[in-house]
Amino acid sequence: MIRTMTLLALVISGCVVDAFSQEATIGVERLADNVYLFTHNAHRSLFIVSDHAVLATDPQSVEAAPRYVEEIRKITRAPIRYLVYSHHHDDHVSGGAAFGDGVTILAHQGVLEHVRDAIEPPGITFAEETSVFLSDLEVRLIYPGPSETESNIVVYVPERRVAFMVDAVGVRVVPWRNLAGSSPHAWVAALERLDALDFDILAPGHGPTGRKEHVREYIDYMNALIGAVQKGIDAGQSLEQMQASLELADYQDWTRYDEHFDLNVEGVYRELSK
Repeated sequence: MIRTMTLLALVISGCVVDAFSQEATIGVERLADNVYLFTHNAHRSLFIVSDHAVLATDPQSVEAAPRYVEEIRKITRAPIRYLVYSHHHDDHVSGGAAFGDGVTILAHQGVLEHVRDAIEPPGITFAEETSVFLSDLEVRLIYPGPSETESNIVVYVPERRVAFMVDAVGVRVVPWRNLAGSSPHAWVAALERLDALDFDILAPGHGPTGRKEHVREYIDYMNALIGAVQKGIDAGQSLEQMQASLELADYQDWTRYDEHFDLNVEGVYRELSK
């Protein structure tokens, strides 16, 4: 049963091992009763199980999706009724065909303009929020506003206190490269909406499972980055001068800081200097 509303929501993450094809890392982590996280190499997807139906998120790739279905089948024989796209990026949603014709695909309406031959189109889209009920367990799909893309949503399971959000938040990891053309202020606003939800477990689409406090840490990083770049702009510094001198010492131990911090600066500078 699906019910549509107007609000905002969340996401999740986990891990384990096995070999497939080119030594892919496959795993399933149980996050809470009925709630699991599937891992294929660096990508993670949430799925929720009831006696009568399964809701799966992010079919990932053509290579990953059949293994994803296999892992679900190890836990339940209930039909996979719903497939949710967390956002439109191909590496998270191009494996949808493996879930068959009987599945209902749901996504934020922003996904539609990015659908290509490799992506199964969603049958149901929403603007702000919709809920799916697996028996009496509610799964809320919430659009918190633009973040890493204009289509990233939160998958929130209130009764299990789990939130799943892909690419827009992580556990002590800096954003990917130059923020993909996103508005840093809008991104922070979306994360504030995520942080307003009542949950314990944060499941990102990459990296380790975290806790709600990791959302606030990510917001603090983004605000520190925005503030530092704005200060440099106000002082008349060029991008190159900022990249040569700017550091955020509190975050130097975060994953990808050495590789992507200069690119994070570039992404924020690009947006603030428009």
